[in-house]
Amino acid sequence: MKFSRHFDRHLERDIEYNPFLETVLIVVLAMLLAAHLGVLGWQMTLGKLPFQAMTYVFSLLVLVHAVYLTGWRRALAFFALALVVSFVMEYVGAKTGLIFGHYHYTDVLDPKIASTVPVVIPLAYFMVLYPSRMMADLITWGKAAGVTRGLLWSLFTAVLAALTMTAWDLSMDPVMVHDVRAWVWERGGPYFGIPLQNFFGWFLTTFIISFLGERLERYLPLLPLGRLHRTVIYLPLVGYGALCLGGPFVGIPVDTRVISPFTMAVPLLAASLRLFDSPDES
Repeated sequence: MKFSRHFDRHLERDIEYNPFLETVLIVVLAMLLAAHLGVLGWQMTLGKLPFQAMTYVFSLLVLVHAVYLTGWRRALAFFALALVVSFVMEYVGAKTGLIFGHYHYTDVLDPKIASTVPVVIPLAYFMVLYPSRMMADLITWGKAAGVTRGLLWSLFTAVLAALTMTAWDLSMDPVMVHDVRAWVWERGGPYFGIPLQNFFGWFLTTFIISFLGERLERYLPLLPLGRLHRTVIYLPLVGYGALCLGGPFVGIPVDTRVISPFTMAVPLLAASLRLFDSPDES
């Protein structure tokens, strides 16, 4: 397959960029990735999940990366879409129990928006859905961005992105409930005390964001701010991989520690193979 190499060279040939700005953004991305890995690594040695610190650092990393990869219009549009849709779904879900099941947030993740949804929650959706969308596009097209799709392909890649995102919640939700105590499931459930409806709610929320994002991008130009080196493209996937590796170390209950390697690792490996599949060209 030659999708990735063709994509990189096509953009480098057709789009002008500022070398100085490119260098600055790459340095910022590298620093943010190092900070993300450092926060996770330090806390994993303590057997804890640094949810808020991790979210603030990783969400900033993916926002800067989105600006670099797609331009500020697409980046900010997807950022705003992810925040608004996830907040609305979480707010309605917490108030009614119709989307995720009956739950409420504790004071652990304060401050809250409208006294209901912690500020960090919409950012968490954005920080993991962005690399999930990238992996879905890489698996399907061999490209991290810039694909023109029909309606059915948008549906397919949105489903794949939502499944990749929800895979994270399979190991994250139990530790947030039983160890961090960030929210409470009022009626319990069969999955470590969590209702199965929660995962359908996660899938629905992330599917809506992904699908609307893909359709919206049809009307926004793709304007990368630098050359699309594979190493640069791969940075958010490294962050996603760090979350995957964190599961075996901080998973609570202990039974959950086998989940992420068999869920999150599958799309990550598939996307990585597509990205680095670069045979010689004539």
